[in-house]
Amino acid sequence: MRPFTFLMNKGWRNNEDRGGIMYGVQAFLEEFSSKDNILLIIKVNPAYGVSNIQQLLNELIPKDKKDLPLIKIMVDNIPYNKMADFYNMGDVLVMPSRSETFGLPGIEAMACELPVITTNFGGQTDFCTEENGWIVGGELEEVQHEILYEGIKWLTPSIPELRKAMRQAYNREHLKERISCALETAQKFTWDKSALLIQSLV
Repeated sequence: MRPFTFLMNKGWRNNEDRGGIMYGVQAFLEEFSSKDNILLIIKVNPAYGVSNIQQLLNELIPKDKKDLPLIKIMVDNIPYNKMADFYNMGDVLVMPSRSETFGLPGIEAMACELPVITTNFGGQTDFCTEENGWIVGGELEEVQHEILYEGIKWLTPSIPELRKAMRQAYNREHLKERISCALETAQKFTWDKSALLIQSLV
């Protein structure tokens, strides 16, 4: 039987990165074990550089936990016309972003009928809801690790809320309804419709 599969699609330069992959990984490792029929596939966007992924993962493994769930890492660039193949490997996209302008992976996933687990801070809140996914909260904290973002606050997602959302998705609680709503949402955000909306504002 195919494992229930979470997807993540972001840059991952370090464990303070704006994309928030590390929080999704931490929640996944804490919530699930090798006994669960589950898989996490992480597509690391190479445009931002690829760090030592194994080292980043090692920093997130819960202390003394041995029965870890399976994680697969992808670091190669995927042509845009093949991205649907990536999303079709999954059941739910996990996007625990600390800050977003729009959050393109979220709408791409919805176009492939994947609900999205994401945060309540950023541009993705324009289309991500509790009807087409799961929304988790957190704490706004000033960025300390990059001078470029001096004075800016990013969200630190709540690990307990992420765990709860991922468990509900895995247990398929209201998953069917969210899948249907995700596709309906994506159909409102096609390139043509977005262009017409922008044109109407000019």
